Amino acid sequence: MWSGIYVVVASMLWSTIGVATLLSSDVILMLLVRSTIVALIGLLMCRSRSKASLVVGLILGILFTSYVVSITLAGVGPAAYLLYTAPIWSSVMALRYGERVGKYDFLGMVLVVVAVVLMTYDSVVNHTVSLYGIVSGLTSGFIYGLYISVVRYYSSRGLDKEVSIGAMPYIPLTVYPLTLYYVFRGFTPGNIYSSVIAGTYLAIFCTLIPYRLFTMGTRRLSASTASVIATIEPVFASIWDYLIFSKIPTTTLLTAYVLMVVALITVSVKSR
Repeated sequence: MWSGIYVVVASMLWSTIGVATLLSSDVILMLLVRSTIVALIGLLMCRSRSKASLVVGLILGILFTSYVVSITLAGVGPAAYLLYTAPIWSSVMALRYGERVGKYDFLGMVLVVVAVVLMTYDSVVNHTVSLYGIVSGLTSGFIYGLYISVVRYYSSRGLDKEVSIGAMPYIPLTVYPLTLYYVFRGFTPGNIYSSVIAGTYLAIFCTLIPYRLFTMGTRRLSASTASVIATIEPVFASIWDYLIFSKIPTTTLLTAYVLMVVALITVSVKSR
């Protein structure tokens, strides 16, 4: 079976993060719930003390937090779009591990870059994102690219379990300090209930399951290939946005989605 299918399914699950975030009354409490649940389940399933688990867990904690900041400053849509500058960063960082970027990977990367530029342009023209929002989104993209590169490095050495379930208990090491001041805030029952439900959903269906699938895929795929395939996530997100919130994407965004699908097909043919 084509290994990229694991990444596609993981991306489909990740695409629901925006929906859960919009339905949560407090994204910080949601983040704390998500991190706590995945850490506890991770401890029960895999008590790894390896360096790989620690490093990936710390990166994931930073990614979770930076993405929440990006959503706050840029909005759910633009934040997801800018996250997918990751193929650039992961491919560059993968060079350190001896990987070479093939022509199909390079073409896929170019298509993704063009798609992200179109998405950013559309957001700026319609005044839906600020400069700070764009910077925060690009920062999340860099961290996501770092995560992909590091996971590829360790999973290719047979440590895919250590960098998936084994990394989860280490996520709070960065999430808790970064969100500590929110613990002392007062929450209304509405905030607690919606945020706990959203955080629980994210922990199971947007963290434990998809990250395990993603590492299974990256065990046989290059970092650049896996990251380009994962850019199918905004396409799924646009479908949920239409079905649940009745939001119709602009022509520019539709063009970007088409480019991402072409990028997915390009690297898929190469990686079979």
